[in-house]
Amino acid sequence: MPARAYADTHPQTRQQILDRVTAGEKLSRICAEPGMPSYASVHAWTRADPNFATALANARLRGDRRLAFDEAKARALLGRLAAGEGIVSILRDPAMPSRRAYRHWRMTQGEFGGEVWRLNQVKVREAARRGAAGLRPFDPVLADRIVARVARGLGYVEILKPGRGLPCRSVVERWRKTQPEFDEVLKIALRASVRAARRRPRGRAPDYLVEAICEGIAEGGTFESLGKLADMPCARTLHNWMRTRPDFAAAVGRAKEARKVLRAVDAELARLRRRAGAIS
Repeated sequence: MPARAYADTHPQTRQQILDRVTAGEKLSRICAEPGMPSYASVHAWTRADPNFATALANARLRGDRRLAFDEAKARALLGRLAAGEGIVSILRDPAMPSRRAYRHWRMTQGEFGGEVWRLNQVKVREAARRGAAGLRPFDPVLADRIVARVARGLGYVEILKPGRGLPCRSVVERWRKTQPEFDEVLKIALRASVRAARRRPRGRAPDYLVEAICEGIAEGGTFESLGKLADMPCARTLHNWMRTRPDFAAAVGRAKEARKVLRAVDAELARLRRRAGAIS
């Protein structure tokens, strides 16, 4: 269907598009239906009319079910925060909201955002208290246990999660800085673990790993930046997966599209804030 001028399009059609996007439908699917304006037309409208562009951006935000506030998940997340677990560890749990949803909830749910802020302040005060009481000293027995588990192929980040009987990651990272010998042995174990993983028969990447990679891409990361993380495959492996695993390549492609949408939404929100500031 050829692109039509925005002014020549009936307002009911524009409102119908906004309502359906708000309900969670994809704009590309709506535009593919007979009698509906083409995707190119709608895109041209957003350039011609800033008010429609704003309304469409807001409709997409409201229609993204992945960002919908879930009270049960929010309560569980706050409970784990209150118990002392770090937010990075919590958001790695598939049962918890994604990083993007968590950030959206903090921005749009005042009570939830306030409680997160309060719990973070409690953690800051507790960290200061522990610091005043003295840092956890280096323990050779625990250090040997960490090295042994890493060498067996267990993930470095995974074994340092709360409840695993080992120090938290921040303590271990401090030990690595103050104990060069321990740091060198741990590096050797990490390299051996990576080599062993590469020698294993190729198979489908675990769902949680693909999800973590795609989420990192959507948040603006690259294979190179993700490959530097201790619990991620190296960049070379990720590029190889793109060539040899169509399902992985498709998932990464969707993540890149989501990144474009997220950047466009962030830009629109920033523009709205600037306009609100100028008006006030």
